[in-house]
Amino acid sequence: MYKKSMINLLVSLAIGLGVAFSSMVWAKNPNMAVSKRDSNGDGKVSLSEWDKPEFVFNKIDLNGDGFITAQEFAKKWGIPMPGGSNNSSVGDAGSLDESNTIIADVHMHPMSQSPIEQLTWMNRNGVKWAGLGSMSRFKRERFTEVMKQRYIPFGGQGEMNKIFFQHGSDGVQDENNEIFELMMNDLEQEFESGNIKGIGELFGNNRTTNPKPNFRRKTRIDAPTYRAILDLVEKYGGAMSIHVQWDSDSVEQLGVLADHNPNGNIIWAHCGNDGSKYDKGIDNIRNGLLANLSQETAEKVAYKNAQRLLDLH
Repeated sequence: MYKKSMINLLVSLAIGLGVAFSSMVWAKNPNMAVSKRDSNGDGKVSLSEWDKPEFVFNKIDLNGDGFITAQEFAKKWGIPMPGGSNNSSVGDAGSLDESNTIIADVHMHPMSQSPIEQLTWMNRNGVKWAGLGSMSRFKRERFTEVMKQRYIPFGGQGEMNKIFFQHGSDGVQDENNEIFELMMNDLEQEFESGNIKGIGELFGNNRTTNPKPNFRRKTRIDAPTYRAILDLVEKYGGAMSIHVQWDSDSVEQLGVLADHNPNGNIIWAHCGNDGSKYDKGIDNIRNGLLANLSQETAEKVAYKNAQRLLDLH
């Protein structure tokens, strides 16, 4: 069924990276966030002083040393340190660990963290490139400005979600939907300007694998809208990323979509779900997948397929 198909399977990480805090005062003042918890007066917060779940602590502890500083709170919130000129720079993210095979993470959802925070996680885990959506144009530009060619910009996810919330699954499949038509015009301009490398992640079938029930849906993977998107990314040498669970009908439709434009690049986002933290997710990829492949195949899966399809440098 797939003789004409060019479905390119890349390493895909589904990592939940957003953290919400209830105190607006703390969110604006990293020093206060530390002082409220610092019971021994050492100027930082240990896990024993932490008053929230451990996984939240680990996300803020950017260097993994077991302590949270005011600077790490500031980086997490994407703000400068009060009373100083501490604008986070790329140097604060450390250097890329290339002791193991590097990885291209084509399923990175930045959510609320700063690009410096993302670079910190990437560097310590040997991830050279990372990207996807959902991001506004403004946020894409911000990440591109800081991360340069290490950020892989995608568009379209937010608009497709908007169509779903307003018109349901039928709207997502309707190429004549007004929002879809406007989105396609905007995305073509973004491709022409070199601002994006792909479209997605598109939720074709995430009926049980999205942590937010109101985001779950099942659409025809070979719908006219997805065909039009595949044609657009093929025109500009990009790729479309689509989330498809392993339902037999959805997999069959994915083959039909690929046959529609054999020269179009499809990134199969994933057929499962992993909500573990970033470091653990990368470790699972390295030791649970790459370690069981030949070196040549492991390099293709880890980064060379993405490098070729998305023109990564």
